[in-house]
Amino acid sequence: MFISALRTRTATNGAQPLLTYYDGAADTRTELSGATFSNWVDKTANLIADLGHEDGEPIDVLLASTHPGHWVTLVWIAAAWQRGCPVNSRVTGADLLVVGPEDERRAEQTVACSLHPLGRGFATPPTDAVDYVEVFAQPDIHDASVFAGHDIFDGEPLPNVQGRDTRILLPDPHRGVEPLLEILVTPVLGTGSSVVTVGCTPDQLISVATAEHAILVS
Repeated sequence: MFISALRTRTATNGAQPLLTYYDGAADTRTELSGATFSNWVDKTANLIADLGHEDGEPIDVLLASTHPGHWVTLVWIAAAWQRGCPVNSRVTGADLLVVGPEDERRAEQTVACSLHPLGRGFATPPTDAVDYVEVFAQPDIHDASVFAGHDIFDGEPLPNVQGRDTRILLPDPHRGVEPLLEILVTPVLGTGSSVVTVGCTPDQLISVATAEHAILVS
């Protein structure tokens, strides 16, 4: 469901912003159009296959707990669904584990993400994990699994939701399926977009909402 909607969104409204991410503490901003987000998803889905992870097998995306609103987290979730892989936000023993920059947890196969605003790798690459920067070497080809369409998050299929056509700002989203639906799924199903902020002060939030022409959701 989600990947099909993303393909439609990319084809019909790909140049428009889909996701904008602010890190208040680092004073960084990353904006992804629908087409750019889709490109990251395709590359990441191809990385999953290149790592030898089987389509339809679960992936423990711990970023969904430690950095639930980060654009890299959302790319990984979408890429997992493109491969038909259920996404777990906790350690469940899946063969493939995806972690952030200071997370030392490891599995049979682990991808570590620096969460650099431009997607760059670690200054010192991890010795016991794949640096997510390797995604840049992957082709842009869209390769969806026959299992794609079964979008599962933490053991449950995604609920049916309506598309959203507005631009909203969501500060410091918490873990769970509801923020995921609001940030990623509803705008993809519609023509809307999301601005996510982390670590911003109240004054910064007002400034960002004004600059981004976004509705601040409390």
